[in-house]
Amino acid sequence: MGENFSADRMAELFLAYLFKNRANDRHVRRVASWLGLLILGVEKIKDKWWLSHSRQLCFEVGRKRYKARFDQEIGQRGGIEFIEIAKTQGVARQVSDLASAADFFRSPKL
Repeated sequence: MGENFSADRMAELFLAYLFKNRANDRHVRRVASWLGLLILGVEKIKDKWWLSHSRQLCFEVGRKRYKARFDQEIGQRGGIEFIEIAKTQGVARQVSDLASAADFFRSPKL
């Protein structure tokens, strides 16, 4: 898909995948409302971004690469985490609810 597209397009493509392939997953339905805030936050800090395998939001900040993924162990009901893509992957930030998604949007730091 390339790297030069808007946050609107990123949200559209990512949500289209989720609702086509995971619409009945209650965890996906729960975090879907956060994705716009998270995508807008990533847009503020990314140098480039792309969708990997049509289902992973990946982005680069400086010389570091990250991916967003769902983890059932975050909070009580799961959440989204940003993972640095490296030889030893590490969690850069976790988002466990709508309020923490809004915090990331306001202050997108990893």
